[in-house]
Amino acid sequence: MKISLLNPFTPKAAGVVETKVAEYHNQPHLSAFRALVDKGHDSSIEYFTSRFLKYSFEKEALHWSFFPVNFKFNGDHKKWKKQYSSSCLKYYDSNTPDLTYINMSAHSSSFSHDLAKLILSKGSKYVAMLGGQHYSSNEGNIEYYKHASQIIVHTEFQKADMLKMNMFSNADIRVYPLGVDCDHFKPKSISSSNDPSLLYVGRIVEWKRVHVCIETVIALKKQGFKNTVLNIVGPIASENYYQKLKNLIKENSLKNNVFFLGYKDYNELPDYYNNADVFLLPSDKETFGMVMIEAMACGTPVAGINCPGGPADVIENNKDGILCAVEEYSNRIVEYFKDKDLQIQMSTNTRKKVLDKYSLVITNEVILNSVMDI
Repeated sequence: MKISLLNPFTPKAAGVVETKVAEYHNQPHLSAFRALVDKGHDSSIEYFTSRFLKYSFEKEALHWSFFPVNFKFNGDHKKWKKQYSSSCLKYYDSNTPDLTYINMSAHSSSFSHDLAKLILSKGSKYVAMLGGQHYSSNEGNIEYYKHASQIIVHTEFQKADMLKMNMFSNADIRVYPLGVDCDHFKPKSISSSNDPSLLYVGRIVEWKRVHVCIETVIALKKQGFKNTVLNIVGPIASENYYQKLKNLIKENSLKNNVFFLGYKDYNELPDYYNNADVFLLPSDKETFGMVMIEAMACGTPVAGINCPGGPADVIENNKDGILCAVEEYSNRIVEYFKDKDLQIQMSTNTRKKVLDKYSLVITNEVILNSVMDI
């Protein structure tokens, strides 16, 4: 069977370096599609690109294609939710796969709607992969979900939430918890320090609440942890917000405590996770943060916000991580650093949780079963 995974956006729009995308972006998906190759399927990975011409290459038995995104004078070609590729539609018109997994299908994308209609007109099928909890009920989305052979989500909460809605009442919804390579992300022997080391990995944008991470450093310093370090890893997605964070650092004399490290690639991340005592995930809009599972695989507890989906689906409070309201966030982390027994317990339990539920071996089976059932 010819099967494709289409990501209808440019890697850059998702905060990823295009030349590195085949090495580390969407590792769970790459692993699952390599497993499909092992089962004899012709598998491909597809993205949009800001380049003027389509290009392709082969890597580790997978065929990769990048389709030029349509330029728009209003700048929408830079926004991943608004991107459209006529080049991709033209290619699919004459090279339609038997089955296409359309990634990030939760957003009302006119491209995804048009592609779905084209796929169906060719007698082929598609699966809608939802990366977020944005179930727009406009007419286009209702038709899009209705004709999908399956809908894939990342958490049990998402599935339960969707089944309450009429437009999903008859849908075949499957939970695909994103797994990690537990041989790549694993605990390492790191020289210990009495000074708290915090880590944030992700885009620097306001809805990610990076300022809460900085406020946590302030709280720790007030409690005597003067040499607390916060490493912030990731691209700047909002220059205005970045400047606000810089001002917050300056106003609180944190230049020796908070460090912006920029983008780090897949092979560098395990060292950062291992050097951290706690991984900070203060956003209340996460659905399934891959960085959360990567940190846990390294034995680093995660402090998340207790909101529907995402961290609340993964973390068991005070056993393998911290789960709390945003108002309690900084204080809970201060309490954590005052309790050595809790630190040891959580570090052990986080790794075990990932091995039991979120290894690539486990999550690959979801996609293999998905294909088999179609």
